[in-house]
Amino acid sequence: MEPNPNTVADGYSRTDERIPVATSTTPVAPPLDFDYNDGVADPSFDNDTNSETYGSTSGRGHIVSGRSGRDDDDDSSARASQTGVDAHLQHPNRPHLEQSHEGEHRYDHGDISALKITRATKLYAFCAALNSCNLGYDIGVNTGAGMLVQSSLNLTDLQLEIFMGSLNLFAMVGALGSNWISDKLGRRWAFRIAAVGFIFGTVIQAAAGGYPSLMMGRTFVGLGVGFGLAVDPVYISEISQAAHRGQLVTWSEIATNIGICLGFISGLLFSGVDESIAWRLMFALGAILPTCVIYFSTFVMPESPRWLVSKNRESEAQEVLKMVY
Repeated sequence: MEPNPNTVADGYSRTDERIPVATSTTPVAPPLDFDYNDGVADPSFDNDTNSETYGSTSGRGHIVSGRSGRDDDDDSSARASQTGVDAHLQHPNRPHLEQSHEGEHRYDHGDISALKITRATKLYAFCAALNSCNLGYDIGVNTGAGMLVQSSLNLTDLQLEIFMGSLNLFAMVGALGSNWISDKLGRRWAFRIAAVGFIFGTVIQAAAGGYPSLMMGRTFVGLGVGFGLAVDPVYISEISQAAHRGQLVTWSEIATNIGICLGFISGLLFSGVDESIAWRLMFALGAILPTCVIYFSTFVMPESPRWLVSKNRESEAQEVLKMVY
């Protein structure tokens, strides 16, 4: 592999051509030693043919990884028999080191062509991000339905404020409990549970005959929202290639804003309906998106390969990786 001559890093190898840089502790950039992977040249290395002393830090006082020999004073007795960073190599006499795979997030793959986002990865990320639309829809729909709910149920300003603001409180509770379900049952079950909670809450809100039932529905909506928002980015990051992980995780935030727009649109759709019915229809419409999430998480989305490996299901994880890569 042809090394990238413009890459700057702290470690070097024989085939490396990276540029050393000066630091605060090293005003002058140290010379490179491409035979010894410690980053700073050791003049006696090429003359040392004894494999038993290869990489040894005792008796030579040489500098390791840009640090001076004064570090040896602290624990010289403990390090007398230790070897350098290359001790793990199979043949220590003259190892041939290749440039490691670096800068993946910068699309710096050397001669290896960059991994592309597969259609399957895009599909799974889209399905996961759709779950974030639930929060956005709730924010958007309450902007238009809040005053209608107050007028229809004769709520005070304080009651309306508690109803609108309590979502964040319940969402925090849901987010705190999401890790247990997500790690215990898997990411797909986490999506389903979050969607079921949101559907249950929206139905109760749409059918509420008073403030207590309205708040009960709000509780389930908040729990579902917090639960879903915690698992979305986790799932997307675990099924995405490292080079594109940051890009795909942002889909969750984009979906939240799309949901807000959908909530605004619902108010426009029912603007000509009687006020006592319009807000109920607006809330009920919010059950469509989580229903789609349940379908996708059951029939479309695979389980996270990382979770499968954590449960010793490596063969299933390999099948998922084949789909996304």
